[in-house]
Amino acid sequence: MTKRKRFGKSDWLSLGLSQLKSDGPAGLTVEALCSAAERTRGSFYHHFQDHGTFILEMMQAWKQQNTLDVADQTLGPAVKDRRQKLSHLANHLDHDLERKVRQFAQSNKASREVLEDVDKLRTDFVAGLYCDRGLPAEEAMQIAQIEYAAFVGAQIIWPDMPAQDRMALDRKFAKLVTNEYADGKNTKE
Repeated sequence: MTKRKRFGKSDWLSLGLSQLKSDGPAGLTVEALCSAAERTRGSFYHHFQDHGTFILEMMQAWKQQNTLDVADQTLGPAVKDRRQKLSHLANHLDHDLERKVRQFAQSNKASREVLEDVDKLRTDFVAGLYCDRGLPAEEAMQIAQIEYAAFVGAQIIWPDMPAQDRMALDRKFAKLVTNEYADGKNTKE
Protein backbone atom coordinates (compact mmCIF):
# COMPACT_ATOMS: atom_id res chain seq x y z
CA MET A 1 0.00 0.00 0.00
CA THR A 2 1.42 3.38 -1.00
CA LYS A 3 1.01 6.28 1.31
CA ARG A 4 -0.32 9.45 -0.31
CA LYS A 5 1.73 12.58 0.09
CA ARG A 6 0.30 15.04 2.58
CA PHE A 7 -1.64 17.79 0.81
CA GLY A 8 -0.88 20.99 2.69
CA LYS A 9 -2.16 24.52 2.54
CA SER A 10 0.40 25.61 -0.06
CA ASP A 11 -0.65 22.66 -2.24
CA TRP A 12 -4.27 23.85 -2.14
CA LEU A 13 -3.21 27.40 -3.02
CA SER A 14 -1.05 26.24 -5.94
CA LEU A 15 -3.86 24.01 -7.12
CA GLY A 16 -6.27 26.95 -6.95
CA LEU A 17 -4.05 29.09 -9.16
CA SER A 18 -3.65 26.20 -11.58
CA GLN A 19 -7.41 25.63 -11.63
CA LEU A 20 -8.06 29.35 -12.17
CA LYS A 21 -5.67 29.33 -15.12
CA SER A 22 -7.10 26.20 -16.72
CA ASP A 23 -10.80 26.33 -15.84
CA GLY A 24 -11.47 29.89 -14.72
CA PRO A 25 -13.74 30.54 -11.71
CA ALA A 26 -15.59 27.23 -12.27
CA GLY A 27 -12.38 25.46 -11.24
CA LEU A 28 -12.37 27.22 -7.89
CA THR A 29 -15.45 25.67 -6.34
CA VAL A 30 -14.74 23.46 -3.34
CA GLU A 31 -16.06 20.49 -5.30
CA ALA A 32 -13.81 21.17 -8.30
CA LEU A 33 -10.78 21.71 -6.09
CA CYS A 34 -11.38 18.53 -4.09
CA SER A 35 -11.91 16.54 -7.25
CA ALA A 36 -8.70 17.85 -8.83
CA ALA A 37 -6.76 17.22 -5.61
CA GLU A 38 -8.39 13.84 -5.06
CA ARG A 39 -9.04 14.97 -1.49
CA THR A 40 -12.13 15.32 0.67
CA ARG A 41 -13.98 18.49 1.63
CA GLY A 42 -12.71 17.83 5.15
CA SER A 43 -9.15 18.11 3.90
CA PHE A 44 -9.97 21.45 2.29
CA TYR A 45 -11.73 22.81 5.38
CA HIS A 46 -8.90 21.60 7.60
CA HIS A 47 -6.80 24.38 5.99
CA PHE A 48 -9.41 27.05 5.24
CA GLN A 49 -12.22 28.39 7.39
CA ASP A 50 -14.40 28.87 4.32
CA HIS A 51 -14.24 29.29 0.55
CA GLY A 52 -13.81 33.06 0.83
CA THR A 53 -10.75 32.60 3.02
CA PHE A 54 -9.31 30.23 0.44
CA ILE A 55 -9.84 32.74 -2.40
CA LEU A 56 -8.22 35.55 -0.41
CA GLU A 57 -5.23 33.39 0.56
CA MET A 58 -4.88 32.14 -3.02
CA MET A 59 -4.79 35.71 -4.29
CA GLN A 60 -2.30 36.69 -1.59
CA ALA A 61 -0.09 33.77 -2.68
CA TRP A 62 -0.31 35.02 -6.29
CA LYS A 63 0.60 38.53 -5.11
CA GLN A 64 3.60 37.19 -3.19
CA GLN A 65 4.94 35.10 -6.08
CA ASN A 66 4.24 37.49 -8.93
CA THR A 67 4.84 40.86 -7.32
CA LEU A 68 6.63 40.88 -3.96
CA ASP A 69 9.11 38.12 -4.85
CA VAL A 70 9.77 39.76 -8.24
CA ALA A 71 10.45 43.09 -6.53
CA ASP A 72 12.84 41.44 -4.06
CA GLN A 73 14.75 39.75 -6.88
CA THR A 74 14.91 43.02 -8.81
CA LEU A 75 16.53 44.91 -5.95
CA GLY A 76 19.59 42.64 -5.99
CA PRO A 77 21.39 44.12 -9.03
CA ALA A 78 23.05 47.52 -9.22
CA VAL A 79 20.65 50.46 -9.71
CA LYS A 80 21.48 50.77 -13.43
CA ASP A 81 20.59 47.10 -14.07
CA ARG A 82 17.31 46.91 -12.13
CA ARG A 83 15.00 47.86 -15.00
CA GLN A 84 16.55 45.13 -17.15
CA LYS A 85 16.21 42.58 -14.33
CA LEU A 86 12.58 43.60 -13.74
CA SER A 87 11.83 43.34 -17.47
CA HIS A 88 13.27 39.84 -17.56
CA LEU A 89 11.36 38.66 -14.49
CA ALA A 90 8.05 40.33 -15.40
CA ASN A 91 8.12 39.07 -18.96
CA HIS A 92 8.69 35.52 -17.79
CA LEU A 93 5.67 35.50 -15.48
CA ASP A 94 2.76 33.27 -16.38
CA HIS A 95 0.80 35.76 -18.48
CA ASP A 96 -2.07 33.33 -19.00
CA LEU A 97 -2.55 33.28 -15.23
CA GLU A 98 -2.22 37.09 -15.06
CA ARG A 99 -5.09 37.43 -17.56
CA LYS A 100 -7.24 34.91 -15.67
CA VAL A 101 -6.63 36.77 -12.40
CA ARG A 102 -7.78 40.01 -14.05
CA GLN A 103 -10.88 38.30 -15.43
CA PHE A 104 -11.69 36.74 -12.06
CA ALA A 105 -11.25 40.07 -10.30
CA GLN A 106 -14.08 41.50 -12.38
CA SER A 107 -16.57 39.29 -10.55
CA ASN A 108 -14.88 38.62 -7.19
CA LYS A 109 -14.47 41.48 -4.71
CA ALA A 110 -11.61 39.97 -2.67
CA SER A 111 -9.66 39.23 -5.85
CA ARG A 112 -10.36 42.72 -7.16
CA GLU A 113 -8.99 44.28 -3.96
CA VAL A 114 -5.80 42.20 -4.12
CA LEU A 115 -5.38 43.00 -7.82
CA GLU A 116 -5.83 46.74 -7.16
CA ASP A 117 -3.15 46.48 -4.46
CA VAL A 118 -0.85 44.60 -6.85
CA ASP A 119 -1.34 47.19 -9.61
CA LYS A 120 -0.48 49.98 -7.16
CA LEU A 121 2.54 48.13 -5.76
CA ARG A 122 3.87 47.39 -9.23
CA THR A 123 3.38 50.94 -10.48
CA ASP A 124 4.93 52.44 -7.34
CA PHE A 125 7.87 50.05 -7.64
CA VAL A 126 8.55 51.00 -11.26
CA ALA A 127 8.24 54.70 -10.37
CA GLY A 128 10.77 54.12 -7.60
CA LEU A 129 13.19 52.61 -10.10
CA TYR A 130 12.87 55.75 -12.22
CA CYS A 131 13.37 57.95 -9.16
CA ASP A 132 16.51 55.96 -8.32
CA ARG A 133 17.80 56.94 -11.77
CA GLY A 134 17.21 60.64 -11.02
CA LEU A 135 13.75 61.37 -12.38
CA PRO A 136 11.48 63.65 -10.34
CA ALA A 137 8.79 61.70 -8.46
CA GLU A 138 5.78 63.06 -10.37
CA GLU A 139 7.33 62.39 -13.76
CA ALA A 140 8.60 58.99 -12.63
CA MET A 141 5.06 58.04 -11.61
CA GLN A 142 3.58 59.17 -14.92
CA ILE A 143 6.14 57.18 -16.88
CA ALA A 144 5.59 54.16 -14.63
CA GLN A 145 1.84 54.36 -15.21
CA ILE A 146 2.31 54.47 -18.98
CA GLU A 147 4.78 51.59 -18.88
CA TYR A 148 2.57 49.44 -16.65
CA ALA A 149 -0.50 50.12 -18.79
CA ALA A 150 1.51 48.98 -21.81
CA PHE A 151 2.65 45.84 -19.95
CA VAL A 152 -0.92 44.87 -19.01
CA GLY A 153 -2.28 45.86 -22.41
CA ALA A 154 0.31 43.75 -24.22
CA GLN A 155 -0.76 40.72 -22.16
CA ILE A 156 -4.29 41.18 -23.49
CA ILE A 157 -3.63 42.33 -27.05
CA TRP A 158 -0.75 39.96 -27.82
CA PRO A 159 -1.23 37.00 -25.45
CA ASP A 160 1.12 34.75 -27.42
CA MET A 161 3.95 37.26 -27.80
CA PRO A 162 7.21 35.59 -26.76
CA ALA A 163 9.01 36.98 -23.70
CA GLN A 164 12.01 38.08 -25.78
CA ASP A 165 9.72 40.21 -28.00
CA ARG A 166 8.10 41.81 -24.94
CA MET A 167 11.56 42.49 -23.53
CA ALA A 168 12.57 44.15 -26.83
CA LEU A 169 9.58 46.48 -26.47
CA ASP A 170 10.67 47.22 -22.90
CA ARG A 171 14.17 48.12 -24.12
CA LYS A 172 12.68 50.44 -26.76
CA PHE A 173 10.53 52.13 -24.12
CA ALA A 174 13.57 52.53 -21.82
CA LYS A 175 15.52 54.07 -24.70
CA LEU A 176 12.71 56.56 -25.36
CA VAL A 177 12.65 57.52 -21.67
CA THR A 178 16.44 57.81 -21.57
CA ASN A 179 16.41 60.05 -24.63
CA GLU A 180 13.74 62.24 -23.05
CA TYR A 181 15.39 62.44 -19.64
CA ALA A 182 19.17 62.58 -19.88
CA ASP A 183 20.62 62.25 -16.37
CA GLY A 184 17.18 62.74 -14.82
CA LYS A 185 16.57 66.10 -16.49
CA ASN A 186 14.06 66.75 -19.22
CA THR A 187 16.07 67.55 -22.35
CA LYS A 188 13.13 69.09 -24.21
CA GLU A 189 13.38 72.77 -24.96
